[in-house]
Parts: sequence; C-alpha cells; structure tokens
Amino acid sequence: MPNEWNLSYEDWIIGDGQPHRAIGDVFKWFAVSFWTWDPLIRYAERSRSAVCIPDFKYRVVAEVTFVSEKACVIDFGLRATASSDRISFPCKIGDYVSGEVRLSLPLCTDIVPDEVVKTLTHKWKINQISADLTPYITRPDNPRFFTRDDSRIQYQDVVSTQSVKASDYILHCTEALLPN
Repeated sequence: MPNEWNLSYEDWIIGDGQPHRAIGDVFKWFAVSFWTWDPLIRYAERSRSAVCIPDFKYRVVAEVTFVSEKACVIDFGLRATASSDRISFPCKIGDYVSGEVRLSLPLCTDIVPDEVVKTLTHKWKINQISADLTPYITRPDNPRFFTRDDSRIQYQDVVSTQSVKASDYILHCTEALLPN
C-alpha cells in the first residue's frame, strides 16, 4: 500500500469556500471519493491493493464494503466512496472489484449510513502539492464544451494552492492520526 496518497483538490472547491492548502498543512476531511472512467469490474482475487499509475491515478483491487442504490464504498487499503454506478452491477458487500481510479476530496457524497461515514473520515498532512496545468481543448463532438487534453499532461510543484492558478491540485498526503 502507498504511504502517501494523491488526492485531487479541485479549484472549484476553493471557490465554494474551502481554504487554500499549503505544504505542511494538517487537516481533517470527512471522506475520500473515487472516480472511474469505466465502472470497476468484479474481480476474483481477494487481496486489497493500490498501485500508483501515471497522472496520479491508482490501479486498485478493492473490497466492496457498502453498496446501495445511490452509493458505494470500497476498501483498497483506504476507504473511498462514489455513486453506485462506479462499480459493475451486480456487486454486493464482500465482492472484490478492480480498475483505475482517481481519488479526490469531495464537498459532499451520496448518502451512506452514519456508521459507514465514520469509517471514511481522515486527518491528512500535506507533503507536496502538484498544480495541474494540463491545457483544455474543445471537444471534437461538441465545440461548445472543453475537455482536458490528456496528450499534454503537465504538472508543476507548488508550495500552496495560491502559488499558481490551476483547475486542479494534487495534494500528496500521508494520514495523520485522529484523536479519539
């Protein structure tokens, strides 16, 4: 398992009132969410893992620890939540899934029971920050919309999210202990 996690902290979150972050900050966050481009697929191997891959994503094998019509929680050494359509159907608690994910710090999540929410809270220490300076281009199928140009991925190390304007920041964090 990684000792350090790459957590997306998008600029719009700051625009919605969350604070700028800097190297050395320690903060508590109520959950980690995951995003997949394709739903995670059921997997026979029953061993949790997370391997960092390019663009600060992870290839995971995760246990499904909660699933409802609206939300799911998976555990790959870190518990993360998403809408239930991010895992293949039908998956139930105890199944394992695999695929590529990007982790982020959400402002809100789909509703999960209080006892599950308590398992998602973490205290983080920021060790490094990477500003995502990847350009956006018009979408070929609809020029009124823009998409990230994944052929020109570019990051810059910064001391804080105030250092440079970016659409997204990757907070490279280690988990700090939560007080009882």
